[in-house]
Amino acid sequence: MPSKRETLRHHLRICAVLAILIAVMTFPTIKYVFNTDVFWLPTGNQSDAWMKFWDSWYGWRVLAGEADIRHTDLIFYPQGLSLRFHSFSYSHMLLFGGLQKVMPAASAFNLVYLLGILAVSLSAYLYLQYLFSEKRIALLGAVVVGMSPFVVGHPQNPDLGFIATIPLSLYCLHRGFKEGRIRFIAASAVLTGLTAYIGLYIFVCLCLAVFMYLLYFSIAQWRDAKFWLALVLFAAIVGGALLPRAYTTLRHRQEFDESMEKWRGTNRGGDLYEYLVNARHPVLEPIQRQLFQLDYSSLILLNTSYLGYTVLVLIAIGFARRTYRRKMIPWLILMLPFLLLRLGSALTIKGREFPEILMPKRILDELAPGVFQAFHTVDHFHMGVVLPLAVLACYGAMAVSAADAGRQRQAVIAVCIALVAFEYYQPVEERIVPQEQLAYLEALESEPEPIRIINAPFGRGNSKYYLFYQALSGFPQVEGLVSRTPESAYDYIRSNAILNQWHLNRDVICSNDYENGFGLSVELYLAALDQLEADGFSHVVFHRHLGHGFSIRKSFDAAEAMYADDFVAIYRLRDLRDSCPG
Repeated sequence: MPSKRETLRHHLRICAVLAILIAVMTFPTIKYVFNTDVFWLPTGNQSDAWMKFWDSWYGWRVLAGEADIRHTDLIFYPQGLSLRFHSFSYSHMLLFGGLQKVMPAASAFNLVYLLGILAVSLSAYLYLQYLFSEKRIALLGAVVVGMSPFVVGHPQNPDLGFIATIPLSLYCLHRGFKEGRIRFIAASAVLTGLTAYIGLYIFVCLCLAVFMYLLYFSIAQWRDAKFWLALVLFAAIVGGALLPRAYTTLRHRQEFDESMEKWRGTNRGGDLYEYLVNARHPVLEPIQRQLFQLDYSSLILLNTSYLGYTVLVLIAIGFARRTYRRKMIPWLILMLPFLLLRLGSALTIKGREFPEILMPKRILDELAPGVFQAFHTVDHFHMGVVLPLAVLACYGAMAVSAADAGRQRQAVIAVCIALVAFEYYQPVEERIVPQEQLAYLEALESEPEPIRIINAPFGRGNSKYYLFYQALSGFPQVEGLVSRTPESAYDYIRSNAILNQWHLNRDVICSNDYENGFGLSVELYLAALDQLEADGFSHVVFHRHLGHGFSIRKSFDAAEAMYADDFVAIYRLRDLRDSCPG
């Protein structure tokens, strides 16, 4: 029997293997943790990452007593915006912000991304080691979870990929009820409650999994009074953790409903072929596309839900063995609801929707719209798939390696791990922010008066960039974005003639030809400027390289910029006033 020191050494080797695999699967991310000369992120064109920069910056302002976690006027200035239903991921916010105290922002972002994958992998390894008592089998399962396209494929949304609390909470719940140990049940409840402050999507999926766990254990233990006492304790701890959020929702129900209205009835993704095609794999994608005769012009693949043929073959082998079949069925039952929910409200195959086929998501949308309609991008349900998928694959690996012993057995598991990693691989899509793109912030900082900015062009996508720029500069701005921005946030923008035109992606020209439909009248233009100046705005920053910039570029033809480069042109409000005829 190995000593504790030998066991610890072996677990450390497992950690090292996982760290190496993560570095390879996400390369060159690890390189840019240490290369601080380039502002590099593994997010590609996904701009949600900029919101995480803002969340971290704002969260640390709250900790310093300089901001309010419930409301801000730094965005949508001067009207302000409620943050009660903004999905802060507190774990990412605190860790990312803390690391920025000792390293550049881009390096900190990359390191948190890698650490998140490692944490998910190790949490799965802990549970699988408990289930199978085989370190290499558990390592295989940890790779299925941690290297899955869902976990690795969300660098821009760490509140989706950081699902470590799912295996940890279920592990504690499993041990608690199986061994009759109340402290594990309490630990599971604490982890479940805290998940609501890591990510609400993760919390909902974890609650669904916990509910099915409790049903499973209640079948065997419903006569035991201790089971019901433990269940009450679990519910009390989770309820206590949720009380602040529940109170906020009930007290501000109208505001909550308004913030949710935008996504009601929408479902993005959900094609059945998401499970069978790794659309970003450099080797497998052409083969799979040809095999299934896929037409990408009518098909949207989000590239986060690929199951993997190696995993599916292992599961089939496991079910072929009667010894493992009975143990695998509960895990298949646990995985099946998430597989179905992942398909959305209507079954979609190769881009063709079958609305006549009733799916579980559509039923739950009607039963609990405040919860399930928020899953407008249905690949979020895949976070409930990866753990049971890994457990089923581990049973298959046990069946494959049962006939071998010693080094042959180790080699079989190693080959399975290599095949899974190969199938799950997706090249990292890089984003590089040139320093020249941020140079305009220094020009603004040199201005003597208080800076309050109107960023143009407007728009949801552009606003994510503006959040990033605010996280670097701190300047209040007229537009912004949170995870569920209500339409009422734009009331001030719509009330101002100039801002409203830009909000509609139209040129704003001060012209005496207004009666002929050309621009705004001089009186209306100057009145709008008067309102902006009275409310404290100082500058307009025209980001010529962002979307819809071409739609409003004539707004600035007659004005002289105080600063201009290849990316932006900055105008003082008085420069715009001087551009009016007469």
